[in-house]
Amino acid sequence: MASLSNAFLWSVSRDRHFQQCPRLFYLRHYAHWGGWRLDADDFAKLCYRLGKVKSLDAWAGEIVHEVIRETLEKVRDGRPTSLEAMLSEATERLRAGWVQSQREQWRSDPKRATNLFEHYYHLDIPRERTEEIKRCVRECLENFWRSPDFDLIRRSDPGQWKCLEEFQSFELEGFTVALKIDFAMAHREWMYIYDWKTGRPREEDRRQLACYALFGRRVWGIPAHRMRVIPAYLRQNLFDEREVTPSDLVEIQDYILRACHRLLALLRDPAANRAVMEDFPMTSDRRTCRRCSFWEACYGNRHIEGRSRAGQER
Repeated sequence: MASLSNAFLWSVSRDRHFQQCPRLFYLRHYAHWGGWRLDADDFAKLCYRLGKVKSLDAWAGEIVHEVIRETLEKVRDGRPTSLEAMLSEATERLRAGWVQSQREQWRSDPKRATNLFEHYYHLDIPRERTEEIKRCVRECLENFWRSPDFDLIRRSDPGQWKCLEEFQSFELEGFTVALKIDFAMAHREWMYIYDWKTGRPREEDRRQLACYALFGRRVWGIPAHRMRVIPAYLRQNLFDEREVTPSDLVEIQDYILRACHRLLALLRDPAANRAVMEDFPMTSDRRTCRRCSFWEACYGNRHIEGRSRAGQER
């Protein structure tokens, strides 16, 4: 079996990490490498573990994505499903993940056991906060189930489905671009590309969907004018269908190439994809640090300064 290697690639999430904090980018995508091995050094093991820590909001979004994916798999395979089944599965995942995190089961299985940021950094979680997370998951799934888009998906031909939560990649002038499209299907003359969102709309969402459209153009061969991208803001019940223009594809391609060359310039050995931590400075915005799961790697402890024991920054 060939050994794993940490290859250079670009993705929307990696770009987000770099924009937030270059040091975060280094810790999450370089320092962690090999941290799953028993013979890894302590810092690599720490960074690997911290890369699995997730906030309550991210955890809720992950559960919504998993339940929707499993529901669509049932639709594709002709198996029965229902809103009640979706809500029941989500509730069970919330319960199981909470127990795993509280009991620190991640110590023996950091890859699979839930490790919540608020538990890991010893922050009290008000009951109102946990109720809000439950409500978010429930409302997102209810809005998905009752949406005209899901009705269209159920009536569509599964043979025309192109992608369902699968990791994909394509090459762009020698660089690998990695992505995972939540759902895509061909219907009549259109290719519909969906991304399920559990948070509020963000400017970077447009860049993410443009990247998906660029994949659709280069790999599936779909012209821009035949694609529709839909960031589905489930909590707000907003399925924001957008057209794709040739200029969208040019802009995202240029953005990706600039970002790749900027990152390459920071590597000590680009050919080997070797980076050194000192070349990736920490952000000067301490507010970002206080929300970052890599606090322990940067500051050496699990006490986050400026965070109240009662919980969340407002």
